[in-house]
Amino acid sequence: MNWNSPDLRGRRQLGLTLFLISLAMLFGASIAAFAYLRLTSPALQGSERMELPLALGVSTVVLLGAGVAMYKATQNAKRGHFPLLRRWLVWAWVTSALFIAVQVPALMQLLDRHQALGVSVYGIAFALVVVHALHVVGGMVPLSMLAWKARGNRLDSEHLLAVRACAAYWHFLEAVWIALLAAFYVWG
Repeated sequence: MNWNSPDLRGRRQLGLTLFLISLAMLFGASIAAFAYLRLTSPALQGSERMELPLALGVSTVVLLGAGVAMYKATQNAKRGHFPLLRRWLVWAWVTSALFIAVQVPALMQLLDRHQALGVSVYGIAFALVVVHALHVVGGMVPLSMLAWKARGNRLDSEHLLAVRACAAYWHFLEAVWIALLAAFYVWG
């Protein structure tokens, strides 16, 4: 089976598009629910504004670094520069792992604040950040496979669509993260 045939390539691109649309609906509905609860819940209306952990800002820079690495990986894959492609895929994986590592203390701070206050927006924010982090971890699986193949010089032009799909997913996660932070600042 030729995985790079136009027919299968079109199906794979359609599958990725539908997957990203479904995730956009999930995160969009989650952000809308966060805003709705913050604005309408009697228990949350009188509460003070949310104070976000500094680590969330740091993790934002790290995630954007992973996005830059995925962009560079895609550009090098298009040009057939496979040694640079390998380097950028590994860099994307390392920065993604760093993103998760920076998120852990931030999540603990959100959870501590929620438990200290009882009913608060911190619990909802905690849940949304965890859902996003789990999607980053999930995205690290295909990224790991690509990086592993690249490490063993088994990545070639037939894998261009896989690199592009991984990059599209990463850029989607960046956009979702920015939207989550914006929601926290606006309605938190």
